[in-house]
Amino acid sequence: MDQILLFFISSLALTLMPGPDILFVINQSLEDKKSGIMVGLGLCSGLVIHTLIISFGVSSLIEKNDIIMNFLKYFGALYLFYLAFLEFRKNNKLKKNGFENFYLRGFYMNLVNPKVLIFFLAYFPNFLFSDTIPISYQFIILGSIFIGQALFIFCFVSLTSNKLSLLLNFDSNGKKIVFFKSFIFILIGLSILI
Repeated sequence: MDQILLFFISSLALTLMPGPDILFVINQSLEDKKSGIMVGLGLCSGLVIHTLIISFGVSSLIEKNDIIMNFLKYFGALYLFYLAFLEFRKNNKLKKNGFENFYLRGFYMNLVNPKVLIFFLAYFPNFLFSDTIPISYQFIILGSIFIGQALFIFCFVSLTSNKLSLLLNFDSNGKKIVFFKSFIFILIGLSILI
């Protein structure tokens, strides 16, 4: 039980650290808190897939195959650069396609980021808590805890950043904010490539 508590506390700390996921949620929440929450739901759905992959041992095959790893890395970065382009053009032409679009953005971003899978592979085994429960089930339990706290944090960050943007009177469609949001997508894409 101590291992699970330690895992929960360290997962909270890791999720709160400024990283691609938090930046992505904040970026989308500047305009609309629901968009940020949908991105958070998408990110957590991607975490479900990663948890299942490591639970059933497929991750070791992916990790050892450079072609798959490189494909995921470059596809993920290109997708984020594409989102930066859409954000940049949105000021003139594009309208939101509904909240499901933001859900899919979060889902794709998390799914194609191989660093998440590698992180889970390195992180979860340190918190195995039972000699009687199969390791695959322990991974599923740890993944569920991680996903639950991540969803809570993402929703909290979305609501807080949106509230701050309203208090500070940000014009989410102003040129500076559009450039900033595009820059964040590029930054996240570059972080996947490094």
